[in-house]
Amino acid sequence: MPGDTTWYEARTQQLASYLIDASVLDPADRDSRIWLDALREVPRHLFIPPRAWAEPQDDRPSQLIDRGADPDAWWDAVYSNCAIITQRGDGGADVADRRAHLTSSNSSPHVVMEFLRLLELDSHQRVLEVGTGTGWTAAMLAWRLGDDQVATIEVDEAVAAVAAENLKAAGMAPATLVGGGELGVPERAPFDRVHVTCGVRHVPYEWVEQTRPGGSIVMPYMLPHGQWGEQLRLDVLDDGTAVGSFHGGCGFMMLRSQRRDSWPPYSEDGVEGTTRVDPRAAWAALNQGFGLNLAAAAPHIAISTAGWEQQDDDWTWVMRLRDLRGDGWAIATFRPGEETHVVQSGDRQLWTALEAAFMEWLRAGRPGRGEYRMIVTPGGQDVWLP
Repeated sequence: MPGDTTWYEARTQQLASYLIDASVLDPADRDSRIWLDALREVPRHLFIPPRAWAEPQDDRPSQLIDRGADPDAWWDAVYSNCAIITQRGDGGADVADRRAHLTSSNSSPHVVMEFLRLLELDSHQRVLEVGTGTGWTAAMLAWRLGDDQVATIEVDEAVAAVAAENLKAAGMAPATLVGGGELGVPERAPFDRVHVTCGVRHVPYEWVEQTRPGGSIVMPYMLPHGQWGEQLRLDVLDDGTAVGSFHGGCGFMMLRSQRRDSWPPYSEDGVEGTTRVDPRAAWAALNQGFGLNLAAAAPHIAISTAGWEQQDDDWTWVMRLRDLRGDGWAIATFRPGEETHVVQSGDRQLWTALEAAFMEWLRAGRPGRGEYRMIVTPGGQDVWLP
């Protein structure tokens, strides 16, 4: 039964076995063994509310989980590779209302462990976590390093209050702060590591300033095109810059100060044209390295939607582009057997720029994510292919 220690240990071992089988953790590796111990010592269920929304990271359907109504389903979700949604609409919508945007969660154990391993922690290090969420990762960091070595900051006051209670229930007490994490926590700097648990499109330079030279910042870098994220590790140098590389895909809720939830209406000045390029080919390549090339070549381009749409009693495949730095837009419409119809508005010709970046990526030999680099300086950031 859920209150039985043996039962709980079996659930934890099931999750640990999944992470080992998925090659996220390796029992032969010392760092992995420490995080496997953390799984056992910091129970995930202490950080999941009785009622939440489970998003399995496999082919299982998402569902509402309610510990009172169906305890087995709740425990199954908590101790499997599910992201658990704990808030929608910044707290203004029910957690089961799928029309409202997601605003807080307990991330899937798979991606949590991938990011924790990217930190490459040593016991003496001080860590700032940006995005407390439910408090589970803050608790594991505090378990490993000690409460006084960890500070965690959360922008949502209500979420932070619940996280503080969760941490207390788990016997952990890192410094739990409320605020916009994009400014860091200068009064507690310098840090050896910054662990970011929300999506970032523009890396705040404050994080670089507050990290020791030789220290690292690990974050979900959400590509400007807006579809997927990349696991990014930046190493801070002694000249005030940070350089890094990309280690895998991910999807995270955006840092709230960098969210964009709506777009202006389409203007009526679009210019029509055609192209032989199938937009589905560029779309399919985004997660194969092309997304990073697009971020390097045209960081102003966002893909607002892409997929099949019904138009005039017929189904067409449509990609809609928006300008992150202006009002420009483009729509590429593909019908089988025809050339792609393109309408563009704005000086920067978004589809033309995307198509050029796609051809450049193909010409370079389809470089994968591991071949790209990022640099962050006081003046901004750049992605490039060495």
